[in-house]
Amino acid sequence: MVKKIMRDPLFLAQKSVDATEEDKQIVTDLLDTLRANQEHCVGMDANMI
Repeated sequence: MVKKIMRDPLFLAQKSVDATEEDKQIVTDLLDTLRANQEHCVGMDANMI
């Protein structure tokens, strides 16, 4: 599922946590979102969605 790209600096400043098995869908969402924005996006990180 394509997600809205998070740009809120306060949200993005939060400490990230290690991924678990329950986070597998986030990987799919990250790839979908990256593909949908490949014309104007260099890269993304899972804790930015």
